[in-house]
Amino acid sequence: MKFLSPWLVLFALLFLGQLGLTMPASAGEDEGVAPRKSVIVPVVDPQRGRRLFVAKGCVICHAVKGVGGQAAPALDAGAEQQNIDLLGFVSRLMRGMPAMAELQAIELGYRVDLAAEDIADLAGFVSDPDLQAAFSLDEVPEPMRDWFLDEPYWNQEDWPEDLPEEYPEVEEGSQL
Repeated sequence: MKFLSPWLVLFALLFLGQLGLTMPASAGEDEGVAPRKSVIVPVVDPQRGRRLFVAKGCVICHAVKGVGGQAAPALDAGAEQQNIDLLGFVSRLMRGMPAMAELQAIELGYRVDLAAEDIADLAGFVSDPDLQAAFSLDEVPEPMRDWFLDEPYWNQEDWPEDLPEEYPEVEEGSQL
């Protein structure tokens, strides 16, 4: 018997979700349990993400292909990277948010506002090795190049001081 690729099944479910179609409930589901929610998957525009990388100031702290600051981790895509790990990108963004918010307030005088679409497009750029290969210093306005932060804050052991080293594990199904 031939089995369907998990990617084909995922694509079909996402396609049906875009059409507004839903899958019937499983036979063993309890009637008193709330129905499962759909996940909204944005259309990702990596080219827009490339422009946002500069326009939102990400390039001041992060580098791509050596272009940009060193205050935060480089965002180079792996040479063989083919997929966009949107949730992984959001997870890394959240882990770095306290430090990013503080640096943005210090260096820019405000905190960068990112819409969901912006985050998805930035994830697309960060995941696209071909698009990154053509990224160059010419895309960064000349005055902004002086803003690049060269001190790697992200790997200093004592900064930020207020973040706990470990977070407690949360068991599945537990209430916070």
